[in-house]
Amino acid sequence: MADHLPTPTRTPPPPAITNISTEINVATRKQHTELNRLIIDRLPLGLPPHASDPALLGRGLAAFARIFFAFESVWKDIEDGKHALNRLDPSQAHKYDVVSFLSFLRPAGMSRSERLRLDLGHINQKTGIDFRPTKYDEVLMTSIRARVNAEPHALIAHAWVMYMAIFSGGRWIRQQLSSPGPGFWPLPPQTEKTDIEDRLHMPGFSFLSFDGTQDGEDIKADFKSRLEEAEELLTANEREEVVQAAQALFEECIDLVKDIDRRIVTQSFVPLLGIAALLAALLVMLLGFYWYDNHAYLA
Repeated sequence: MADHLPTPTRTPPPPAITNISTEINVATRKQHTELNRLIIDRLPLGLPPHASDPALLGRGLAAFARIFFAFESVWKDIEDGKHALNRLDPSQAHKYDVVSFLSFLRPAGMSRSERLRLDLGHINQKTGIDFRPTKYDEVLMTSIRARVNAEPHALIAHAWVMYMAIFSGGRWIRQQLSSPGPGFWPLPPQTEKTDIEDRLHMPGFSFLSFDGTQDGEDIKADFKSRLEEAEELLTANEREEVVQAAQALFEECIDLVKDIDRRIVTQSFVPLLGIAALLAALLVMLLGFYWYDNHAYLA
């Protein structure tokens, strides 16, 4: 009789569980490919012998910095308890839980706005250029603030893309930016003969460095550990919105590149190829290294 028993149907294995960071990495692959095209042949043009001062780098840094200024200003409101959703409303209990989670997600020392303002101030002293926001910059900042204000969980996308870019590629970029000789960066007189290690932390690109003996490795590990809590907290719809916010951020970076291209050509700031420093050193390279660091397993 045993020969006539039906063969049991095998139960398919449960679908593999992916974390939110992996979902972001996979979903932004196309955008990264486009950004990667923008970097070719551009990085060296922002540094000697093609550039004699950091003026062009300052223009790029200013545009890049405003992305941080926009989402970090909303995040600070959340951390300080000033966001509307910081107040418990029984009808929005889940959103309150998400905002409470976000208020403790960033480890101390992770925010970049203060260092970016310091860097821009030093470059201004060196070049005499006041890096004011353009109309496009203002629209972009307004758009980012509106997005993360309405959907605070979208801050996870901004944090993963922008902070991980610095952690992943920032050290290499920092090494390149520290290579020009005396006179390129606005160094105080007493630091002109500072050794190479100290030059990695000089004003002008200090946003690529972190306080502490581990240069940010401890902050990155702490952030990733805290982010794991989001796996159970976010709804499926919110996870999708986080991924969409990451894709939108990449598109905004691409549009930022194109806008700067147009302004440089129209206003004749510098030859077209001079936008190298603007994007390669301070935006595309960072995002490129972020991609490689988080997608090597897909190769």
